[in-house]
Amino acid sequence: MSLHGLIRRLLWSAVPILCISAVALVGCRRDGEAPVVQVQAGPLVETMAQGEVDVTFSIDPPTIRYERDTLLTITLVMPAQVRVGLPSLEGRLEGFILNGTFEDPPVSEGDRVTHRLHARLTPLPGGEHRLAPMAIQVSDGRDTPPGKSWFPTRPVVFKETPPMADDPGTEIRDAMDPVWVRPPFREVAGYAVLLLLGIGLAFLLWKLAGRVHRQVKLMRMSPHDRALKELAILLAKDLVGKHKVKEFYLQLTMIVRRYIERAHKVRAPEQTTEEFLAAVSDDAQFSGVVIDRLKAFLQAADLVKFAAYDPSTRDIERATTTARTYVEEDAAEMEA
Repeated sequence: MSLHGLIRRLLWSAVPILCISAVALVGCRRDGEAPVVQVQAGPLVETMAQGEVDVTFSIDPPTIRYERDTLLTITLVMPAQVRVGLPSLEGRLEGFILNGTFEDPPVSEGDRVTHRLHARLTPLPGGEHRLAPMAIQVSDGRDTPPGKSWFPTRPVVFKETPPMADDPGTEIRDAMDPVWVRPPFREVAGYAVLLLLGIGLAFLLWKLAGRVHRQVKLMRMSPHDRALKELAILLAKDLVGKHKVKEFYLQLTMIVRRYIERAHKVRAPEQTTEEFLAAVSDDAQFSGVVIDRLKAFLQAADLVKFAAYDPSTRDIERATTTARTYVEEDAAEMEA
């Protein structure tokens, strides 16, 4: 065989080897890794039954992914004559924000009916994600009267996808900062009402404390000082200027009567004018002159209080002077 024929034969035998190498190079990745095929897992399904009622919880996706919401589907299958009451999901979720629910129309298959409730849940980073047990009410219309019962569901715990280096959920959790959310108007109004009620209650307590303090201070005074203090308070009210003359005379006589009760132990405030004059007539603490002065003072006041007598300004001044003079002179005599 010539040299030219030998070279041509070697080239033809090398062609299959070169083709196989080229195919192998094309099918391999540049970094030497085999291609990864991702398979989307189906929803997580948990089924439980109680008598003739079947309850199924379907969770899609089957694990918590912070970059997307979780769709929870509750399926109830029961006989057509049985009514099932499913409680609200409010307060039963942990680690989620409930973003709305919707129901499918009931589907009848033979003598059984299927109800489906869908809930869209937004997972919150951190903590456990679960659905607490729910009490399902069952009413069997085949009985007379309808039999009623209930049974609890099992808690549903949602699993969390393990974070990876390129997991967007990790970036979301790391970059999430607290965001101030403006409270609703009803909540703000409620707090405002509570604040106003608190301020009003504090004001009432302050006024009550002041009144109690004044009463305690008055009770610690001597009968003479207390009567003059009460007279000063009465004059400061300006009842005469407000055309309340009858009330002025009533309070003026009570100041004198209370003074007599404190200073001489006579129950003057509870007695009528006749009863009081009869009581002090036999009391050695009161002289005839004092009795005559008190009699004129009290009878003049009774005319205003009970006989609709309209006193003049001079009469009012005379009654006020008589009350003050009696208290001061009586206290001086007692001290002497």
